[in-house]
Amino acid sequence: MAAVAAELQRARISVTGSDKAFYPPMSNFLKQQSVPTLQGFRPDNIPDKSLIVVGNSVSRGNPELEHGLNKRLPLISLPELIANRYLAHKSSVVVTGTHGKTTTTTMLAHILRVDHREPGWMIGGIPADLPVPCHFGTGDEFVIEGDEYDIVYWDKRPKFLLYRPRYAIINSVEFDHADIYDNIEAIELQFRRFVRLLPENGVIVAIGDNTLVKEICEDAPCIVITVGVGNDNDWRLEHDIDGNMDVALIVDPQGNKWEFFSGLPGKHNLMNGLAATVMAINLGVKIETALSALKDFKGVARRLETVRHDSKLTIYDDFAHHPTAIATTLETVVRRHPDQQIWALLEPRSNTMVRNHFTQALIDGLKLADVILIGKVHRSDSIPLELRLDRKLLVESLKKLGKQVLVFDMADSMISYIQENVLGGEVLVMMSNGSFDGLRGKLTELKL
Repeated sequence: MAAVAAELQRARISVTGSDKAFYPPMSNFLKQQSVPTLQGFRPDNIPDKSLIVVGNSVSRGNPELEHGLNKRLPLISLPELIANRYLAHKSSVVVTGTHGKTTTTTMLAHILRVDHREPGWMIGGIPADLPVPCHFGTGDEFVIEGDEYDIVYWDKRPKFLLYRPRYAIINSVEFDHADIYDNIEAIELQFRRFVRLLPENGVIVAIGDNTLVKEICEDAPCIVITVGVGNDNDWRLEHDIDGNMDVALIVDPQGNKWEFFSGLPGKHNLMNGLAATVMAINLGVKIETALSALKDFKGVARRLETVRHDSKLTIYDDFAHHPTAIATTLETVVRRHPDQQIWALLEPRSNTMVRNHFTQALIDGLKLADVILIGKVHRSDSIPLELRLDRKLLVESLKKLGKQVLVFDMADSMISYIQENVLGGEVLVMMSNGSFDGLRGKLTELKL
């Protein structure tokens, strides 16, 4: 929403935005882009003759929505606006899947930009390698991340069904969004519907190591190219060359090998880069150009972003909306810092994380850290007790594994504990898809 608001403002369309709260990095971005933000929802925030773009977290009873309905002002969902404004006359390249959408979308847009193809893009984050998160572009391709979350209160279909895909990347598909999907079969159905949208002359690049993704792509009416580490993939990744976790060999369908240096840490980012590279090749980019573009790729804010690195502390900030993402992040950090103590700082916040569906997976991921600090379960009062994440159970289970675990309801209390107990040289990993009560800013400025 913020990315699109800023693009509209740059196009000299007057925009204001209302929300309960605004927090970095998007709050800083909106300020830089001169987009007025209004904290809280009030009818007088809506000018007369407005078009109201309704976010999918807004429901009936919202004061601004009710005012718009009473005044018969036009309403539109964000995905509808995106489809109409950015995708109508473009070759839409949609990046989907449970993990890696933002990073892979940014990688592909960056490659196309380096190749002077003047792409458009829409990124759900702040990219370091692109000037803005949303750009119309003068070229044919528009690269967009498309997720399976619902569109708006009056249209409960997944967003990506509106994005008119000609090309698609499908990363791993897992159970997520437990607030709107009952099981993995419900999510699978939506991805199957998405695949059926592609034209016969389209292309899907799919993570072939994920069995469910392969099954979903069996219904595709277009070419499907698989990528992964398994020998049955069309393009393969040979990882961990000489023990270097950020280097791999890419093996093409003819057996040719290409050395791939990733600008980002971790096997998952090598896989994201492989998917982006293969799609770029199918869009006419030379493989040498794609691999060169990714060599110094800087990534996206809050995707395993280094926010502090000195003799006292190394601090990473990660979006971490899902237990698999937490495990992948901590695996990468442990390999990157094998001789340092790893502290995991978790705020259970996403609609998946605040529920107990993934309790064991969450334990399995967090146990990779040496010290685990857990914040409050976000919106816990709105989750039925039988569905709510049991923080006490989480703590007891991790302690049985010999882990040092503490809980904090206030970020300031967590900060005080860190200040009093770090010895120097620790690696802290903040994991939340929200603000974590301003923890990032407080930790980066912490005096030790």
